[in-house]
Amino acid sequence: MLLVAGITNTFPVFLPALLAEFGGSRAATASTASLLWLGGALLSPLAGYLVARGNPRLLVSLGLALVAGGLLLGSLAPTLPLFLLAMGTGGGIGLGLTGMTTHAALIADTYVRRRGLATGIAFGGAMAAYALAPPLQWIISHWGWRAAFCCYAAAIAAVIPWAWRTHPSRLGSGRGAGPGAHAAVTVSSIVRSLGFWSLLVMFTTPPLFGYLATTQHTLYFTARGFTAAQASMLLAIGGGLAGAGRAVAGLAADRLGGPIAGILSFSCSLLGMLCLLGMEVTPSWVLAAGYVLFLFLPLGSRASIVTVLLGRIASPAHYGVIFGLLAIGNNLGAALGPWLSGLLFDRTGSYLVIYLCAFCIALTGLGSLIVFWLSTRSSPLARVVA
Repeated sequence: MLLVAGITNTFPVFLPALLAEFGGSRAATASTASLLWLGGALLSPLAGYLVARGNPRLLVSLGLALVAGGLLLGSLAPTLPLFLLAMGTGGGIGLGLTGMTTHAALIADTYVRRRGLATGIAFGGAMAAYALAPPLQWIISHWGWRAAFCCYAAAIAAVIPWAWRTHPSRLGSGRGAGPGAHAAVTVSSIVRSLGFWSLLVMFTTPPLFGYLATTQHTLYFTARGFTAAQASMLLAIGGGLAGAGRAVAGLAADRLGGPIAGILSFSCSLLGMLCLLGMEVTPSWVLAAGYVLFLFLPLGSRASIVTVLLGRIASPAHYGVIFGLLAIGNNLGAALGPWLSGLLFDRTGSYLVIYLCAFCIALTGLGSLIVFWLSTRSSPLARVVA
């Protein structure tokens, strides 16, 4: 999760170098991250099916190999279209096979009462990838972005033997089944419910407003008077907070319940974006610190919270497939965020427009969470989870 799902979180440090190398609009260059998440969106339901009925060990190892290959080919690309093709194909397919859906199903197979914490720790890897920003920035500054891509690919390839050794060849331990495993629900009935659709909207919005707020982090902070090194350091600190935040959010969901943890998480994100909006008026280290603390701490935490919320509408038998369907929205939100960030700037030349859009989208996610909470209070599975 650190090296694969985390690629898009380290992308802001590559963006200036890629713009200088290939030229073109910010929207076109930022769409690299969008293509990665688009692959995740398309393959999430398939990954949920394959991990439940196939060989998780093979699935994860294949995904890692594809991402490493995509990075290597991307490092050799002479033009932006070929670069996008390499990253979108290898990285996108690999992310789809090795991302949240696969690991959510693996963890749900083992954990019930501590599912939020366990998932938060694992998913925290993707957010902790922000901490890779300073070393990657150093490599880019001294050897170039192509060398940084090669180093990244080597790190991912080194994980493959470890993944092959530690991942199970089959799910079905039964430890995660618990009470309610035989609840009289079907995939079709879940998908038709208000709870599913409100949870889908809620799960779609966080990566959308998150990437709107962070994709141009390095460009924005250097434009506000910070150095590239300071901007990458802020990104690294944010990554540490985000990695820990996923585990904290999972623990809070286990202890307080998913809805309460979700409301606290969205509220924190809104406060962080207010600090970011304040930077438009008065750039300062205080507002920069507030942005890093309040925006990054809950960044990605909704994934941990959703693994708990999902238990209110889906039994363990349907968990992987339903999470895969929900992950379509999450990945599409992540795919749209970087591209939309670049497009809005290309059209308006304003960061303020980008951040105001992000704020409104976060409010939409909070409202959807409240709808989910109210619509699932009487669910039998909700009582089991509680």
